[in-house]
Amino acid sequence: MLEVSTAMSLAHTPASTNDRLTRVQQLTLNTWRLAAAKLEREQQSETALEQAAVHALLAILRDVRVPWELFVRHAHAGPDFVLIRSLVQKRTREEDLAHDVLDTAFLLRWNELVADGSGPEELPPLGSTRVPPDCAPRASH
Repeated sequence: MLEVSTAMSLAHTPASTNDRLTRVQQLTLNTWRLAAAKLEREQQSETALEQAAVHALLAILRDVRVPWELFVRHAHAGPDFVLIRSLVQKRTREEDLAHDVLDTAFLLRWNELVADGSGPEELPPLGSTRVPPDCAPRASH
C-alpha cells in the first residue's frame, strides 16, 4: 500500500468577517501560481499524462463551491496526490512534476471560483523591511 504524507497548506482558517486572505492563504495561492507557471514551461509531448492528471483533479475539485474551501482541501490533499501519482510517472526529484500538477489543478479551480470577481481580496506583496536609522546597529571603532 502506498502511503503519502502530504501536509500542505496548514493552518487555513476562513476569514468569516472579512473577505481577505490570510498571509498563509496568500502564500499558498502564490505557490499554486508558481507551480502552474513551471508546468507551463515544462509542457512538451512527454508531459501529456501530467496534463491529463491536472484535468482529472480539476474535475474532482469542481465539487468545491467556495474559494476558502480549497485551502482546507489542499491541506488534506493526500487522496488527490495518490490519484496524480497513479497517472504520472515518477521522475527524479528535480524533474518530478506531481506537486506542480496538484497545485495547478487547485489554481485552475480557484480561478474558476473567483472569475466573477466575488473572491476574497488578496494581500499586497510584502515590502522590504527597512530598519530605521536610529535602530540600526552602530559600528564600534
